[in-house]
Amino acid sequence: MKLKINKGFTLVELLIAVGLFTIVASISIGAILSIFDVNKKSESSKTVVDNLNFSIENMARTVRFGGNYHCGSAPTLGNPQDCSNGDTFLAVTFNSSVIIYRLNGTAIQRSDNGGSSYTNITSPETVVQYLRFYVFGSSISDTKEPYVVAVIKGYVGNKPTNQSVFSIETVMSQRTLDI
Repeated sequence: MKLKINKGFTLVELLIAVGLFTIVASISIGAILSIFDVNKKSESSKTVVDNLNFSIENMARTVRFGGNYHCGSAPTLGNPQDCSNGDTFLAVTFNSSVIIYRLNGTAIQRSDNGGSSYTNITSPETVVQYLRFYVFGSSISDTKEPYVVAVIKGYVGNKPTNQSVFSIETVMSQRTLDI
């Protein structure tokens, strides 16, 4: 008499296999979601770097080839005025017109017509929390070459896990001599 042997998996073996598969799949999905979060943060960092680079280059070009640096929102924007304590408002005479940079809400804005209208120069995804301009040597009577220090702080990203924080300090100096 021959014994008939059934080949296959027992219920216990099947439960163990499914349980191990579930654990491995859960760990893998967690790793993939982490990779997606890191990718989003990397994209937001790139956005902020590109956007802020453009904004700062825009300001630096104006300061480099402009004159009559005026810090603060006093009524005579075309007259030079130092600002060692800093302000959120910078006016520069550039090609016979007054260019103004300011912080409005969470965006850096530029006016090409002396303050009649403003345009955002930072993207909506970029949240600027702090902007300060410091102007030194703007008077013709001093011996310093005029320059502007800009300090910008903020973040990019709408979720705390995807936010990229930035803090930038840059010095912009006049290219033409103030003689």
